[in-house]
This record gives sequence, C-alpha cells and structure tokens, in this order.
Amino acid sequence: MLKKIIYLNLILLIVSCNKSGNETKNSEYFRSKIDSIHAQNIEKNLIPMYSIAGKIQRMTIPEMMKQDNIPGMSIAFVDNGEIAWTKHYGFANLEDSIPVSSETVFTGASLSKPITAIAALTLVERGLLNLDEDVNLKLKGWKVPESELTANQKVTLRRLISHNAGIKNDLWSSYLPEQTVPTLNQMLAGEAPSIDPATSVITEPGSKTQYSNPGYSIIQKLLMDVQNQEFDQIIDQLVFDPVGMENSSFKQPIPHHLLQHKAIGYTNELEPYPYRLFPYQAAGGVWTTPKDLSKFMIALLNDHNKGTNILISKETTETIFKKYIDRYVFSFWNWGEDVVFMHYGSNQGFNCIMYGSVNKNQGIVVMTNSDNSFGFFDYIQRAVNDEYQWEYVKPEILNPSKSDISWIHPFLGKYQWRDSKVIITKNNENLELEIDNEKYVLTQTGERVFVLPEKPIKITFPKSIDKSITFWEADGYPFKIKKITK
Repeated sequence: MLKKIIYLNLILLIVSCNKSGNETKNSEYFRSKIDSIHAQNIEKNLIPMYSIAGKIQRMTIPEMMKQDNIPGMSIAFVDNGEIAWTKHYGFANLEDSIPVSSETVFTGASLSKPITAIAALTLVERGLLNLDEDVNLKLKGWKVPESELTANQKVTLRRLISHNAGIKNDLWSSYLPEQTVPTLNQMLAGEAPSIDPATSVITEPGSKTQYSNPGYSIIQKLLMDVQNQEFDQIIDQLVFDPVGMENSSFKQPIPHHLLQHKAIGYTNELEPYPYRLFPYQAAGGVWTTPKDLSKFMIALLNDHNKGTNILISKETTETIFKKYIDRYVFSFWNWGEDVVFMHYGSNQGFNCIMYGSVNKNQGIVVMTNSDNSFGFFDYIQRAVNDEYQWEYVKPEILNPSKSDISWIHPFLGKYQWRDSKVIITKNNENLELEIDNEKYVLTQTGERVFVLPEKPIKITFPKSIDKSITFWEADGYPFKIKKITK
C-alpha cells in the first residue's frame, strides 16, 4: 500500500510539473525517480520461494552476494522499449579491486544461442536459408553424419534452433590462450586438437527435445558456409550493428577494446579462473554486457510489438513468441494471457540470465562473474515479479497448520534429491529432514505439506504410499525424490 502511495504522489507531481511548460524534461526526471525506486525495492526484497508468515527471511542483493561468494554482478531492466535502469555491484576483479560498471564485459555463455538463432532467422527471411530443409544440402565439407535415425527425418534449422534435432550434447571444452584451439570443423568431427567427441545424431530428428550445444555449432557452420564469412563478422552485421551492441563480440580471443573491461571469472570459493577461449562461438562464446543484451531484447520486443523490423519481421516474432510453444530461440512459460521468455547461460566462472514478459513489454538481464549464481537469480526473479506485478513465479507466504502426522511412517527413510542424500525422520510430533548431514525441523503448513525456508523447499506427501514425495524447489518447480532401498 505504501509503495502505491509513493508512486501516486510521484505521478501527481509529474502532472503538476507538466503544466509548468517543461513537460518533457520534468516527465523524464520523475520517470527516472520512479525507476530508481523500483531498482531500490528490488535490491532490498530478496525473499525465499517459501516462507512462514511472520518469519520472512528478507535479504538485500549485497547481503546475498556476500553469503553466496558472488564477486560481482550487473543488472539492466527493460521497460516499454527503453533501458529503464541499470545497477552494478561488487568487483569485476577482486585482486585489483576493480568495481563492476556499465562497461564491464562478461561471457554471455548460452545467451549466445538466442543471438545466433535470430541471425539465422534473418537469413531465412532473406531467402538464403530454409527452416525445414536438410541442413546437409547447404553445409560444405563437414556434414551431419547420416544413419538409420536420419533416414526418414532430417536435421533441419528449425529443429536445431528448437533443440529437437536429435544431436547429442557433447561440446563443453574451453581452451587456454597458449593451447592450440580447434577449428569448427575439427570440433564437429571430433578431431585433434579438439578434446570433445564427434557430433552425432542419437535420436530421430523431431522426436525429442534435448538441449544441445553441438546443435548450435551446426547452425554456426551453416551461417558461415552460406555467407562465406567468419561467424563474428556475420553476427556483427546481422545483430550487433543494427541494434547498437558496441560492447559485444563473438571474436575469439576477445578483442582488445573489450579485453580492458573484461571481468575475471571466479569459483564458488572466490578463486580466479584463468582466461579461456570459447571456440564453440554460437553455443556459448559471446562477450557482452547486460546493457547490450537489453538492446537486443528491446529490438526483438519492438519488432514484435511495433513491427519495427530492426532484426526480424513481426511475422517471425509471432512464431518465436507463440503461446504454448515449448522452446524456440528461448524457453517459454505461459502465465494467464502472458508469455514469459527466458534463457540461462553458464561458462566457467560466469553465470547469466535473460528473461522477460511479452505482454508487459518488460525484461531483465543479470550477469555475474561467479559459478554460484543460479539460486541467486531465482531470488532476483521473484523480487522483479513482485515489484512489477508479474504473475510469473511469485513467492509463497504460508501459515503454520499443525495436524496429525501418524500417516507419515511409510515415508520415513533415506531418499535421493539430485546430488544430495536426504533422510526423513519423525521426532515426537515433529518431522525432521537431514540433508547432507545437516538436520532441520520442518514446519507443517497443510495436511501433507511441509516447508523448510532455510533451503528453501516445500515438501508435499502423496496420499498413496505408491506415489513419490515432491520437493518444490527454490525456483518454484517440482522434483520427485526417490527412496534409497540399499
């Protein structure tokens, strides 16, 4: 309520100042004030996905960065076709105490994929590529290996963009500057000096969605073969130059003008990683900033909402942002009438996320120089969703509700939860959960619902002993845990 009163007072000030004759200047000034309040509220409002009413463990961005050993972070928020605000925290270089700034360059890792996909779709619109033809018709030299899996269904650009071309996900390796870096053809063929296996089709194309880095390396080769250019030059011409992304490059090694602003990546223990080259450019090799990625997002949303055709046509964006689509350029979630698009990225020492709301014409880009940021991103998403009234993944505030738990006995015992061993025990009238040798008391919030805010997780027990226990994780999504019989 207080938040609404503050915003209302600012709006009234804008209206009164507009009568003074300095409409544009005053409007911009108070718009920036409102944006600043939004940014400050998000900074102070990191709360778990699941909390007990009256016991909400609220944290600030700097506090959580310190807790999780995240050296530096940069955020940019997009609102209605503009970068509404940016914020920068911590250090790009701990040893030299260089702070993160708007010019700090991070590796965008898999945020390279949406950029690559849009470049490919641009060439489709120009008639140089076909979404649904066999990519081997255009590939030169190396081609997708044929097998009985490709006899009836072919690897196509549409399927590569959507991660359902059946390509095995083997392509992770980065290289030190003094090492011999493989060419794209060597990586795809699995030939030295590449240290990754050859790219192969392991399921019939179109039959299954399976995330694939090599799939995007095939797109990279397709673009290079059709354009007869280096990949970084293609992206400069098709994406970076039209959008004005001046602090971004796919070039390996990183260009000198970006090198001086490059953040150092760090482990969970704040140990620095050495600088590495990412030759799988399309899959994860971009160097960029949140501000530049926001420009990319703005151009894409403007192409969709206004038909500006800066990158691609409105018709193509309608395919990208089509409701109920599973994955095409981005991952998607449907919330009421809205479509939320998202993509994560992770390379050694760097994590990042880009996500937005199509209907609200808003989005956010967050980049860190840390291996340990994905849980942190969940907190930021919830703070943004709360501040801007998105319906997507809001935190749950639950009331304690004690009831009989005599039904619990068949569910007591040891379980596997991702990489952790957990033990569920009953101590008098309390239900306890041990995770990796640390014991916690669960708070009951429903007949078969319990919460552990410290993690945070919500646990639901089925009524049938033949069904699985569900852990609702920190990102708001369910995970079925399996009982360990040995």
